[in-house]
Amino acid sequence: MVKTLIAAFDGLQSFQITNELMPTVSEIADNGVRFLHNHCVFPTVTRANSASLCTGVKPGTHGLTANNSVFTDIDATELVDALVPKLSEINRHTDGKLLFVPTLGELIHDKNLKWISVVGGTSGNAFVQHPNASTFDHVVIHSEFTDPPKHHDVIQAKFGNWPPKQAPAVDLVKRTADVAIEYAMNLGPDVLMVWFPEPDTTQHVFGVDSRHAQAMYHHADYQLGRLIEAINEKGHKPDTFIVSDHGYSTIDEVIDVSKQISDAGFSVDGDSPDVVVAANGGSVMLYTRKGSETITKRLLKWLSMCEWVGAIAVDSQHAKGEAYALLEDLGLDGIRSPDIVLTLRSVKCSGGRENTFKGVSTGGEPGAGTHGGGSSAEMHNVMIAHGPSFKNGYKSELPSGNIDLLPTILYVLSIEVPDHVEGRVLEEGLVDCVKLKGESRAQLVVGKSTRTVNLNGVKYLCEFS
Repeated sequence: MVKTLIAAFDGLQSFQITNELMPTVSEIADNGVRFLHNHCVFPTVTRANSASLCTGVKPGTHGLTANNSVFTDIDATELVDALVPKLSEINRHTDGKLLFVPTLGELIHDKNLKWISVVGGTSGNAFVQHPNASTFDHVVIHSEFTDPPKHHDVIQAKFGNWPPKQAPAVDLVKRTADVAIEYAMNLGPDVLMVWFPEPDTTQHVFGVDSRHAQAMYHHADYQLGRLIEAINEKGHKPDTFIVSDHGYSTIDEVIDVSKQISDAGFSVDGDSPDVVVAANGGSVMLYTRKGSETITKRLLKWLSMCEWVGAIAVDSQHAKGEAYALLEDLGLDGIRSPDIVLTLRSVKCSGGRENTFKGVSTGGEPGAGTHGGGSSAEMHNVMIAHGPSFKNGYKSELPSGNIDLLPTILYVLSIEVPDHVEGRVLEEGLVDCVKLKGESRAQLVVGKSTRTVNLNGVKYLCEFS
């Protein structure tokens, strides 16, 4: 029986949820709980946030710090694009410790509950949700692989070849729903996660909330409706979570950061480069040569003078007396931390919708959508809860975040939340909660290039720019 359904819409923002374009999600929200001040983790890229949704901790803690990063505990100079098969190689190399903390799938296994996910996004997104699925007799389904592998050929035989991930991803969205309804449901999931690749896929090409993007999230909403109808026909009444991984911004300029750094006199290639550059859309992670303090200081000084740089974060050693944020402020301090993190220039758009930004990106085309940066538009995303455990028609103004999904699901499944989890149970939305303890303690903290809101010890990054 499906006890918990998680439906993710890649890159969806709250303003896009309307009765006209997303009637299914709108009805769920109207009869459930809207968390109006929800935050993703930084950087605002899919794979880091997918891991945070499924672990309840920030990237510095779980270790998957970005889409593109360096796994410094394995190879200090190898730039890794977090996709399969590279992630599966790292997971084998680390004896199943690609992520440093257990996933939701691992935690529910202790209570004999089963995780199944069907992911229409990237292979990396699917893998990080449950890197050791087969060990626990769980299932992860993606067009390029399944874990366990035996499901891949069976699905291919039943449905045919998977449609390509291209904009607009009409066929892939439908196939994701088809496989969830006609295959995954028959495997007996207790927790079912379905990840639609829109509107992200289309916004990267046609722009934020373009008519093409609107058509795609309308289409994905319809497919979710089919899935919910299939669940209801089986007599299941799950708690349902509607989430997205990140928000969005618009590109107004593209910068080749590696070339800029190279032109400034730093080596970025070879066996022992001065700097390894990991570009992630609106942000960049920099890894300087181990033990070379001079390079780090010189690079920081140069970056501080670049007009295309928005904000800079470093470790506490390099932040002394300087106008830099701390990696800790971003939730990026940990074993695989970069030496320097920077966002690219971003500015608020005048007129039009509230909370819209445009700025520099490491890739894409001007006018197209991007993310990865620290603007308010990218840092705020979607969290909605509905079902027997949640209030009806409630709107929460309290801060919440992607890191709160795991502890909240554990709570409604009557599973103890481990001490290492950095998120909180979203008590204010629960039927059995009259008033959140310490409800008035939400505090906004303005730091060096950051805005953070704290609620009872849980910190959510609102902006880093």
